[in-house]
Amino acid sequence: MMKSLVTIGPSSVDDESIHYFAGKTNLFRLNGSHSDLIWHRSAISKIRSICPNAFILMDIPGIKPRSLNEKPIEISRDQVLSFGKPTEDEKYKHINLSRQLPKMSPELSTFSLNDGQFIFDVIKTYQETVVGRSRESFTLLPKKGINIPGSIYDDEQQLKIYTKFISALKEFEIDAIGISFIQTGAVLKKLKALFPSLILIAKVENTEGWRNVSDIAELSDAVMIDRGDLAAEVGFSNLYEAVNEIALVTKSNGKPLIMATENLETMISRGSPSKSEVISLGHSGDIGADCIMLSEETALSENAKVIVDWLHNFCSGSKRSQTIYNYERSQTIHNPIWKAIGSFSDLSYVLMSKSGYALSQFCAQLPNMDLTLITENRKLGKLAQLYKQNISILLPDDSESAVPSDIVWNTVNSHKETLFRNSNKIVAICVSKYVKHSRANSITVYQENDFI
Repeated sequence: MMKSLVTIGPSSVDDESIHYFAGKTNLFRLNGSHSDLIWHRSAISKIRSICPNAFILMDIPGIKPRSLNEKPIEISRDQVLSFGKPTEDEKYKHINLSRQLPKMSPELSTFSLNDGQFIFDVIKTYQETVVGRSRESFTLLPKKGINIPGSIYDDEQQLKIYTKFISALKEFEIDAIGISFIQTGAVLKKLKALFPSLILIAKVENTEGWRNVSDIAELSDAVMIDRGDLAAEVGFSNLYEAVNEIALVTKSNGKPLIMATENLETMISRGSPSKSEVISLGHSGDIGADCIMLSEETALSENAKVIVDWLHNFCSGSKRSQTIYNYERSQTIHNPIWKAIGSFSDLSYVLMSKSGYALSQFCAQLPNMDLTLITENRKLGKLAQLYKQNISILLPDDSESAVPSDIVWNTVNSHKETLFRNSNKIVAICVSKYVKHSRANSITVYQENDFI
């Protein structure tokens, strides 16, 4: 079933709330764009003490510029404002930004604030400034992001920002990092080399990310679709297509998929979701989402416990979604072993994996099948928590052996009462021999009476 990923914030950092959430999920998120590192360190420590096996994701502040107003600003309809670096043109009210604007398209006609909520028509652009006319009156709250459709961020600057922030988290007990506005696989590749123990979750949320999603899905450990920024960047008319394609590519690569932004926003102020939200949650399940992320719903809402409870019941009560994507986009079709495992879909599966490559290939072919994973890789064990299917982790017996099939045999023998509980046959997948760049290439069907 789909799982809940809850954001801990000012309204939910107390012991009682975390205890309650831990009764429904062990997946927690912190938003690095808000509060300081001292606050986050304390929150992480509290989560760990209450839920020792928690999966903790830290979303790091990205390259996206945010307004630097310390107090709310009243904006009038048709008012013209400039955003970015101050210019010599003083006739417009100016809003400073936290970061440099991305490279803007010469065809840019609109931009927006607050995840596409407040739209401006472009009047003029400079290299580091954009001037626009507001389509409506609104209040600009502090630290609100600006979205420039069709723009491109500098990869080197992005890498520098992310590396600096992640390095500051060296002593934090986190499992994963959310990489905002990822645009290419190149940045992910460099981050993986710098921080090999961390799970990298690529947040696809602009046009470039959508365009390069194949490389991003292949090189990331998991993918998050941030529908707020994505809608503001690609336009509402393209949002549905973008979400479907990103999901298709992610699941065809066998990676966990997280669906984010406004999943149950109406419940912040009421006891039940809207019908549109229920349908949206169903659609997320149909296209393969493993986790539904709650943001302001749990970080800022006094209704957080009710929201978490509702989502837990929805996911638990819904029939397991059979993902609707096809496998033609998956690279696994070139390896016959992954096509063959579908022939044993009525049996239980055991998979041994060191690097995690075999896990993603298995999940690409059998995204709804439960699995027992044999691994010593802590990172891989934590990543398995994100998948919607039930993945049980076993430490290998006799892990020093050079023969993987012997390791699998001994491990199965040590846990035979559990593994043969539902069937008298299981399918074991592993490499036949450890060699450089080895890949799973062996399927063995074990019978219960083999271990008597």
